[in-house]
Amino acid sequence: MEKLLRLPSVFLEPARIVPTYNKIVCHLHFRSYIPGPMDFYIDFARRSAYALNMPCSGTVYLPTKTSRWTVIRGPFVHKKSQENFERKTHKRLLVIKDANRSVVERWLWYLTQNCPSGVGIRVTLWEWDELGVGRKMLDEAKGKEERRLLKDVENLSLEGGENNQQVIQMADMLIKGMELDLNTEEKKG
Repeated sequence: MEKLLRLPSVFLEPARIVPTYNKIVCHLHFRSYIPGPMDFYIDFARRSAYALNMPCSGTVYLPTKTSRWTVIRGPFVHKKSQENFERKTHKRLLVIKDANRSVVERWLWYLTQNCPSGVGIRVTLWEWDELGVGRKMLDEAKGKEERRLLKDVENLSLEGGENNQQVIQMADMLIKGMELDLNTEEKKG
């Protein structure tokens, strides 16, 4: 009879969770001059994402950047004796999809606490809002501006004494002008 060999899961490719909606939540860019520890750490990140039930892409290999420069060995007459140096920056990418914002933030905190030296991480987070959130933000900003103007007018009227009527008339004119401007903007939009 044949005997089947079973490898421990550590030696296998990390398991993946299939994304439901394909909404990108986070990009993790890894950079390092030595690819070995970085690849090990990316494997750790993928396994921890699986443990937290977050859909994570496979490792995306980005182009390696090679920097070369030449330096004179001696400072004076040794121009003919030069030395060449080269530095390769290896880059990788992980994409997280369909995960909760708070879970992603805790996972990122966990990754930064356990990051080995020599591996750099750049995180890009996305937030998804419902339609019409821009209109809500604009309405909030208009309300804050109106409250600020009214407060300024009240302060001026308290300080003025005899000029209270003039200040109140000017404030009414300003408010009417702002309302007209807002109404024309809403009709255009």
